[in-house]
Amino acid sequence: MNLPRFNDLNAACDFCGVVPPDSLIAGQLIRTPTLNHGRSKNGYIRVFPDGAAIVGNWENGLEAFYSKRSGKMLSRQERAELRRQSEQRRRETERELRTIREGVCQRLNVFFGADYGAYPTVSMEWQGTSRHPYLERKHVEPTETMYECRRENFEAYFGKDYQRLPEGRLLVFPLMKTGAGVVSAQFIAEDGSKYFLRNGEMKAAFWQATVSPIDRGGDFKIHMAEGSATILAVLQRSESRTGIFISCMNAGNIKPVAKAMREAYPATEIVMYADVDKPRDGRRYGVGIEKAQEAQAEVPNMKILVPPFSDSDIQRFKAITRSEKAPTDWNDYYRIWEARE
Repeated sequence: MNLPRFNDLNAACDFCGVVPPDSLIAGQLIRTPTLNHGRSKNGYIRVFPDGAAIVGNWENGLEAFYSKRSGKMLSRQERAELRRQSEQRRRETERELRTIREGVCQRLNVFFGADYGAYPTVSMEWQGTSRHPYLERKHVEPTETMYECRRENFEAYFGKDYQRLPEGRLLVFPLMKTGAGVVSAQFIAEDGSKYFLRNGEMKAAFWQATVSPIDRGGDFKIHMAEGSATILAVLQRSESRTGIFISCMNAGNIKPVAKAMREAYPATEIVMYADVDKPRDGRRYGVGIEKAQEAQAEVPNMKILVPPFSDSDIQRFKAITRSEKAPTDWNDYYRIWEARE
């Protein structure tokens, strides 16, 4: 095993840039915060039955081996030198990732603009192609910023070994960052499976449902939701909502996207159409509302709207979908609302 070896757990954690745990439990994988992101769980310690462990950091890619029988105790100066080396390796990893992502952005721009790349979904429907099965199930319509491709189209620009995507029609959502253009993409297969582009930048990246802001005579606002189908339902089930409609793609991205929107639009109200996920570990709210509240605490002039599902709504939704799945988002809410009519 060609890894740096330590007999001091704190030194191993310092080297990798993770917070040491209070104790080690043999045979378990322990998730721990990193030194750069104290609220994350991107550090890990895989403990072996004999008490030895692999310490690692998913953010910078560093790993180290820890065992009480490894090497000697490190002095304060030696630990400082290891931290310096760790920081140097982190910067090198970041430079390498930036280079990779620059290449990804270049290929994405060609992919979305070429004849054999991703093709606008709206244009495909105009030419007689049936609506994508995912959009049919979600009861939403395509917009001009939504694309389609097949695996062979993707492989023509990224290579067969870059990322394995399923057969069939793939919806493609270009993800952008304010001031940076397109930085990644999400693919949705016919069965609803979702795939993010390998090595694409995700933090603070979002899909904008329309090319230009929508003006319906109401107050201009930033309308946000996690999923693409949810923000499409918010956009298409209203005659008065005005502004920009964006999907941040997952709960963990709500705060970074909200902060980016606040920076771009300092005085505009942000409305987050939150998902009602099942609460975890005895918590009051699910992850969708929790992450929305975390964003609201740091982003001024941000409102959270939660779909008001009643017991009868839940039963009606199960009947509509012919499943035991409970409704969770605003797309589900509007489907129930339409069924009432």
